[in-house]
Amino acid sequence: MTVDYNVSVQENRFDLLYEDNILVGLIETVQQDDEMMIVNVAIDPDHQGRGFGTLLMRHAEQLARALSLRSTRLYTNKLMVENIALYERLGYCFEKETHHDLGTIAVHMVRPVSYNA
Repeated sequence: MTVDYNVSVQENRFDLLYEDNILVGLIETVQQDDEMMIVNVAIDPDHQGRGFGTLLMRHAEQLARALSLRSTRLYTNKLMVENIALYERLGYCFEKETHHDLGTIAVHMVRPVSYNA
């Protein structure tokens, strides 16, 4: 799972999260058909555990809702068990696993967009 950020910054959306003028996190998304793919979510290690990741995930869901999309989706390394647990708490459901080079296993998760909230 490698990334060419020269392409990503041209094709994907990046939303940055600041606290007191300090960049604390970002979320990268891209619309794929009727879904919003969460490509990347990252929080500065000094600011983790304070709800910023959840805030950014909910932001992506709001973007999907504003575009009348069906769902948000993401994938993560199977070894990232804390991230997977967070996504499950946020309502994401396991969809499938895919095997990649060097033995990496990606866990794919999806969450339907709620139009009642």
